[in-house]
Amino acid sequence: MAWAGASAGQRCLSLLALGGLLQLAETLQVLMGSMPQIVLLNDNISIPCTISGYSTEELDIKNVGVTWYLKTPRADQKEEVFTFLTGDHIPHRNGASMSDSDLRRGNAALSLPQIQFKEAGTYTCQVTVTPFGAQGTAVLEVVAQPTVSLSPKEVTIESDKEKTLSCEVNKFYPNLVDIKWMMISKNNQDSSVAAEDICTGASVENEDGTFNVTSKLRLQPSLQDNGNVYRCIVSHKTFPAELLLSSTLTVTAPRSDSSILIGAVTGTIIACIIVLRLGVFVYDKCFKKIPPTIITFVGDVEMKHSEDTSLYCQFSGFRPKAITVDFFLKKYQQEQKERIYYWNSEKDVIERDKESAALLSTSKNFQFQIYLKSLDNGTFEVPCLIRISPNVHELNKAELSLEIMHEALQQRPAMAITELKVIAVPVLDPILCSTDVPRPDEPITLTCRIHSFFPETIELTWYKDDIQVPEKPFISDVTSGPDGLFFCTSSLILYLGVEDIGRRFICKAKLKGSHQYKESSWKLENLIFTPKVSNIVCEPSTPESGEAVTLSCQVIDYYPAQCQVRWMRGFEELTKAAIKTLDPQLDTATNLYHRESQVTFTPEPEDHAVEFTIEVIHCNRTTKKSYPLMLKGFPRITNIVLSPNNAEYGKPLSLTCKIMDFYPNAIQVRWFQENDEIKKGSSVQEPKQDTRGFFCTSSALQLIPSAQDYGRKIGVMVMHKTLTKPITKNVYLKLPAKSPAVSEIRATPASPKVNETVCLEVSISDFVPKNIKVAWYKDWLELPKDNHNIDTQIGKNGLCFSTLKTQFTANAGDNGKMFRCEVIHPETNSCTEKRFILKLDDFSTSTGDVSTLTGYQNHTLSPRPINQEINTLKIECITSNPKAGEDVTLHCFVRGWTTESTYVSWFKGKYPIEDGIENTNCEDKSGFITSVTFKPEEQDKESKIRCEVSTEEDSFEDSYILKLA
Repeated sequence: MAWAGASAGQRCLSLLALGGLLQLAETLQVLMGSMPQIVLLNDNISIPCTISGYSTEELDIKNVGVTWYLKTPRADQKEEVFTFLTGDHIPHRNGASMSDSDLRRGNAALSLPQIQFKEAGTYTCQVTVTPFGAQGTAVLEVVAQPTVSLSPKEVTIESDKEKTLSCEVNKFYPNLVDIKWMMISKNNQDSSVAAEDICTGASVENEDGTFNVTSKLRLQPSLQDNGNVYRCIVSHKTFPAELLLSSTLTVTAPRSDSSILIGAVTGTIIACIIVLRLGVFVYDKCFKKIPPTIITFVGDVEMKHSEDTSLYCQFSGFRPKAITVDFFLKKYQQEQKERIYYWNSEKDVIERDKESAALLSTSKNFQFQIYLKSLDNGTFEVPCLIRISPNVHELNKAELSLEIMHEALQQRPAMAITELKVIAVPVLDPILCSTDVPRPDEPITLTCRIHSFFPETIELTWYKDDIQVPEKPFISDVTSGPDGLFFCTSSLILYLGVEDIGRRFICKAKLKGSHQYKESSWKLENLIFTPKVSNIVCEPSTPESGEAVTLSCQVIDYYPAQCQVRWMRGFEELTKAAIKTLDPQLDTATNLYHRESQVTFTPEPEDHAVEFTIEVIHCNRTTKKSYPLMLKGFPRITNIVLSPNNAEYGKPLSLTCKIMDFYPNAIQVRWFQENDEIKKGSSVQEPKQDTRGFFCTSSALQLIPSAQDYGRKIGVMVMHKTLTKPITKNVYLKLPAKSPAVSEIRATPASPKVNETVCLEVSISDFVPKNIKVAWYKDWLELPKDNHNIDTQIGKNGLCFSTLKTQFTANAGDNGKMFRCEVIHPETNSCTEKRFILKLDDFSTSTGDVSTLTGYQNHTLSPRPINQEINTLKIECITSNPKAGEDVTLHCFVRGWTTESTYVSWFKGKYPIEDGIENTNCEDKSGFITSVTFKPEEQDKESKIRCEVSTEEDSFEDSYILKLA
């Protein structure tokens, strides 16, 4: 593989060398030489490859893989030279080797014995240290140092006669050598030698790829030149300095006439020989046509989208100088190639500087820098630098080719072609966390958007620090964006522990088959441990009115330390009581905090049966425990008990509660639903006196639940002369929502006539609650809602039923039309559709359409989910007569869910309410109550307050218009 004119090529290659550092992971690095490595032919060489950035003292070679590749200037693809994989050595070139001991110390150098010219090129060292990868490149140049001889070393010649000095330079590579002659006179004066006395031949290639060249100097001295010294000065890139060989001249006086005659004849013969040889030499030097040596497309043809890169070409050692170069581009799936650049040496200037060359091209993606240069050996050279702005849509899989025309190519152009590959490395957005306050008892979702990559085949992996996570991530479908590049999203659901604090969670992405990873990371700065609140302890255990009472509670296992503790009486904060809350204490075993709080006060009669609550506010979340204060000598009431525990529509249900420890025996018990008293089915037993002198009784309510009881609370109210206000207990019946059963559509009359009124109806039954939405359609056009009738009733089974109707006047165009009834039940998130084909009486059926359609007169679509908000919430204002600047409390009952399985948000208008939110599970496990307390402003006179509850499957909400006094 001969690199003619390699000096210029080397200067360009050193600029374009694909060496240095290519870092593919944040820590692992591969270091190689940034300048070309120049070695001698047949030497035993070592190409360095230093690995750095690993965390251990030595590498575990069982986790290491190294592959060496070579790409020569004339090859389109890289070829493997050596592979090291988990301790196995696989040479693909005779004698190639690596050292295990050196590799353990991070040295992955490749040893190659007896290096040859054909092994010059770009070497890639690709390293994997599980799970990271990195690679680097270096350029290797193989040269041969010439042997130089000058003969004769001493010259004796008569004055005015001629002789020739011969300087031979043999076995050199690359084919670029400079030979000069110099004369040193006897008085040590240096002087140049006339150019017409020097004849340097063209280089001749040997079988081993090296070159020979000879330069001759003609001497015709006078007696005054006696003692002169002539030097042959040779320069080659393998010489650290110019090589000088000398010959000394001795000039003698002319001989006699006979000798002259003999000499003249001899000289004539010699002169003829010299002239003949000189003619051959001049022809070889100045007129012989030599084709160019071509080096094409040196550089990486795998390019990155929108990252400028370069390729290098060189055409050298040719004569005459007339040469033309055409560059062509054939885009992927394009039949014809198009010329993108044309250059003709006749229009260029010899010895033009590379820096001043014009950058001209008919393609916006290419710029060409090309010029002509004459070499000292009488040949010419054309270096060409191609600057490329890669674009995946225009250049990926495109073919870049060139054609060279020159006289020595016998009218056949020299051609070269290469296929371009353009990729777009993925870009990773910052990882987003589903919450700003991660907690160990709640899953978090980390999400990362990966975009701007090409092609679409991508590999994604999640790590915790350096260890791949066991959880399987979600990866969305890869989608093409408006720019033609691809994007996708990956998310990871995690349960975190205290050991994860300070850990980095990393999403890594790479194109399939690539070793270059891109990554984005998220660091867990803190983990929020929600406080655990113990049950409230009362001292004394049986409190009395007028006697001091102390309530105490333990707050344990929380992090961070900052938390607020307050005591509440009902919905009002205790401000006049003596509250003592200890500072947080750190448990060194768990690294979690704990503290104790207690409140001391003197209860009054109106405090009986009032709930005293401790609220622990920690990281915008409130945890609380309540204690109903039951004073001695005042009635106590138990929770309401259901029998059976699970209420069913249309089946008897018994609700009972006990009232104890009251005196005297006169007591009133009332049952109510919402704010309406229930008299039917309620009973109170005759009070009985116990051994302590107190009375006790029980009350029951017998009812048959129906659709009217869905989502409503039932309560019991106790009134006694010792009470300043009634005691109440509430319960929510756990009645399920049911979707309606829908009949087929019926028409009255069955076969209507034109201009006759038609009534279409369906029956719906067995649904709860009663709120439904109905829509009638003719084909896909909705009929006026004024013609719809909905009259919902409750049947004996306690469930709702109704008949849905719509009326219209039939016209001739209605024959064969499809009428549809769509029944939507928001509470069960279902939609049922019925279809009916209308057939008019005495109407022509010559087309056969109606007879065909009536065979499918009724068609049912099964109930399907609908994407609608489900109103399972009801907001109430607890504060009577709410005013601006004063605390207002709203609460909302969430049926069928717990605080642990939902996420609650409150909003005022479109802005979230961050503070004052409390969530409490109901003791009967029918749901939970969420409340919010805030101070409205003057502009909030009719503000919209919204409560939104989210679960893993769905979300629902309710709104309340707050009207200030």
